[in-house]
Amino acid sequence: MSHVLNLLRNFFASVLALLMAFIPFSGGRESKAENELKLKVAIVSDVHIDRRLPVGQIALKNCYEDMNAFGPDAVAVLGDLTNYGDYATTEKFFQITKDTVDNGVQPIVISGNHDIGHAKEADGARMNPEALADFVSLCNEYLDYGIDKPYYAIEVNGYKFICMNEESEDNWDSPEYSDEQIAFLDAELASAGGKPVFVLMHVPLAGIHGEAYFYEDGCAEEPWNSAIRTTMEKYRNVFCLSGHLHKGLSNDVKTPTYTEKNGVHYLNLPSYLMPNWPAEYAVNGLGFIMEVTDSAVTFRCRNYYMHNWIGNFDYTTPVE
Repeated sequence: MSHVLNLLRNFFASVLALLMAFIPFSGGRESKAENELKLKVAIVSDVHIDRRLPVGQIALKNCYEDMNAFGPDAVAVLGDLTNYGDYATTEKFFQITKDTVDNGVQPIVISGNHDIGHAKEADGARMNPEALADFVSLCNEYLDYGIDKPYYAIEVNGYKFICMNEESEDNWDSPEYSDEQIAFLDAELASAGGKPVFVLMHVPLAGIHGEAYFYEDGCAEEPWNSAIRTTMEKYRNVFCLSGHLHKGLSNDVKTPTYTEKNGVHYLNLPSYLMPNWPAEYAVNGLGFIMEVTDSAVTFRCRNYYMHNWIGNFDYTTPVE
């Protein structure tokens, strides 16, 4: 029954996405500091496509097309690429990404719990290690990553993106990280030399975005939570970007979309396709455009369905 309910939920969200895809572009596409920009990245999370529901695939293409119009250096998708993690849908995500993202724009992709843990309930169910291996293989085949592990670093215009991925044997929704991955994070942060560096992880760390108020188990657990957090806190200009919570947007101090803790800056992205929890602003289609200059990192909220800016949720942080 839960499988049917999830399928229906995804279907109605996808129908909404299809309808929104025909709304005319509006709101302008200029960057606020185009002449000073060193890096521009379009970011989205939780696209949840399903090979059985083509409208969700149309919504993803629509998102990329809106992103392309800004001339980004990269586009980033922060996990839950699919709804059930079946191989055919995962491959479809990579096909759409390769075919739709403009040439010369770097795709940056991490997996989510629906791509790995939920693969057990998909057609042709696979355990987590199999799903992780498929993710690595598809990254190499479609995006030319050349990686041999599910975690890796990508450099764009001299700025580093550290892509974290869970490594559990059979967990459903709670990620686990090897000691080797934590050491990899530490080494990559150290090599950034104090420049802004971006850590991407699907499930957020505990006690940052207020998950206790609406999604009590929706965070990384111990000991990995503390290990990742204390590692990032050793360095300057670290930005940790996540998804998973589906909580919409909020500037409430109890459930912040963007916040700073012990010198690390945290941004949690709403769900692009699936419904968001009731919040200050909880529609679908939301993401961010990140703009980096020598002096600041700015996140500008964008509704990729409606093709317009959401001005109350822009965040600028000076570079130290």
